[in-house]
Amino acid sequence: MKTEHIAMDVNDVVGLFTASIPKSIETKNTSHGDNDFREALLVDLGNEKIVIKLSSNGFTDEKHLVLWERIAKEYRDIGYYCPQYIRALNGTYPTILYKERSCIVWGEEFSKYRSAEELINDKFSDTKLVKDGWYSFLEDAMIMDAIVASRHFDYTDLPSAYCMFEVFDPADECDETTEDARKWLAIAKTLPEKYSDRVGQIWNNWLEARRELEKIYHELPASVFQADINETNVLLDENGNFKGVYDFNIGGREVYINYIFRQAPYVSTAETYDRLEEDDTFLKRVLHALDIVKKVYSFSVAEKKAAPLLYKCIRPLWWHASAELKEAGTDDAKIQKHLDAIEYEQTREIDFSRHMQNE
Repeated sequence: MKTEHIAMDVNDVVGLFTASIPKSIETKNTSHGDNDFREALLVDLGNEKIVIKLSSNGFTDEKHLVLWERIAKEYRDIGYYCPQYIRALNGTYPTILYKERSCIVWGEEFSKYRSAEELINDKFSDTKLVKDGWYSFLEDAMIMDAIVASRHFDYTDLPSAYCMFEVFDPADECDETTEDARKWLAIAKTLPEKYSDRVGQIWNNWLEARRELEKIYHELPASVFQADINETNVLLDENGNFKGVYDFNIGGREVYINYIFRQAPYVSTAETYDRLEEDDTFLKRVLHALDIVKKVYSFSVAEKKAAPLLYKCIRPLWWHASAELKEAGTDDAKIQKHLDAIEYEQTREIDFSRHMQNE
């Protein structure tokens, strides 16, 4: 149903989903810039609460909402808690005019559990839910994804935001891994002429790894994932035990080994992203993730072959590389150190297969 020609306020929006008069409506804006508008309405109906979400961006549409609804259902069928999606009273996900934007609208069941982030702030501020250097819920969350991976779901052609060799948002020119590498190259090309040969070699190394990966990538095992495991989306009981996830808005079909490599460095603990550059932290987190998931997932020969190529595509020129090179400015020592580190990551030998063997 499209009602874009009718401007609506929050009460009109709520009326699309319930005939009850709400006791209160709390509004929360979670937009990511002018081209990615997001707003959530927490609606207290007295006997229950629901969340109504509005979005205006390039990737939230009816096809994606139907997909995310399905992903949540599949996760529940496996045994994990996910709030149910709620359609409007007429059975659709309507598009409306809201705050001078064309927004698609959907509802969600108010979660029975709280997010890890909320519990950390409220009950676990002393431990941050970190045990032995890792989030206490990390293993359970990654086991959940491994179980989903083992199902090899193929009910959609829509990729997750982690995708390679295709785009998640139609407005994107390329996948995020390629975009990161191009950003680095653009800055590297501004370096003095004496660095041009090294920059050219680094770029050729990256292109070669990407070409080799592409030859096998589309044959690698995939499934359909929520694709956003982090402390804001992981749901725990009041004792900190893992129960499930919510927030499916970057979910979709994904090559599982790529999903591990792209996600694991960021979700293992609450440390800042800059810490990933220290003491091989990025790699350690990937290997730790592989050690976890192999308990319930058997990696194929193709996945073991792809792992080193994925690392060479993702790690050396990831987003931090362009930030670091820009910060180096004209400092020759910093530039040399930066280029040395990239070439090291591109050429080092890492025995991923050892961490992918079932015991």
